[in-house]
Amino acid sequence: MAIESFGTMFSRAILRHLSINGPTGAVELARELGTDPNTARRTLRNLEAAQLVEANLPVGERRGRTVAFSVNAERLDSLLIALKDYLSGR
Repeated sequence: MAIESFGTMFSRAILRHLSINGPTGAVELARELGTDPNTARRTLRNLEAAQLVEANLPVGERRGRTVAFSVNAERLDSLLIALKDYLSGR
């Protein structure tokens, strides 16, 4: 899970941006990171499925509303430890 979650440069860029700047919507993330909103939304869905990001609105209440995403710091820390353990052969 850790390797898959951190596997793309864009996923890492989103996690870094959210960690530094706090809750941000997909459109703003796309603009800040130089991609289209659909790519940002797709990546955010994957990060949300991995529980690395959390949204301020549940899935069923998002239609037509701006959703702000933030990093789940505890999950990020645990996956970073798992990645370190994997890479060091533990």
